[in-house]
Amino acid sequence: MKINFPVLDEPILINRSTCLVIEDVQVFAKVVQLFYQYEGEGDLKLFDDKQRAVKPAELMIVIDVLGFEINSAATLKLIYADLEEQLNENLEIKGKIESLVANIGDLLAEELIEQELDLQSGELTILDLFKVFNIRIETRSDTIFEKVLEIIQVFKYLVKKKLLVLINVSTFLTQQERLELEKQISLQEIDVLFLEPRKVSGIKQLVLDKDYFLLEENMI
Repeated sequence: MKINFPVLDEPILINRSTCLVIEDVQVFAKVVQLFYQYEGEGDLKLFDDKQRAVKPAELMIVIDVLGFEINSAATLKLIYADLEEQLNENLEIKGKIESLVANIGDLLAEELIEQELDLQSGELTILDLFKVFNIRIETRSDTIFEKVLEIIQVFKYLVKKKLLVLINVSTFLTQQERLELEKQISLQEIDVLFLEPRKVSGIKQLVLDKDYFLLEENMI
């Protein structure tokens, strides 16, 4: 994964866990805005390993970790589609579910006939059932570290996403937690960019200083 953005002559390579520190506040704010408004063109450009431009839908940005909704509509839509595909591979179970749904529909239809109003019901699909039973990701995060782990696990599941950008997250993590995140990211084999406004102790990082020099540092 490569990133091109203003004030840099060379692209930044993103390989698994990459921490980019931008010390100039205005530049940091501008880069955050560019990521947030990313449309695949303009000052910020992202490319995958095959030099293909990354689409906006392939980018996942987390600015507010605590406010990030794990069970967003977009995420659940992908999960429901995957569940439906699993059922399509188990025709016996799918047939039983469809039979039960049909029986429920017949019972409801009989009750509707008894009403004075002219009522009708629609056909209930498998996807409708997922929503009715409120199938969603179980969240157990009590700390910011656990919340970030959940986000990483969800991102791994979203196979159409190419890059996860976590903004100003390291501020809330201990050195040990940050190292553990790097380990998990490596195990999950995903690309994650940590975008930070200040240096992070204990990890390797790219630092864009206030003179716009890009340096690689390993803070102790």
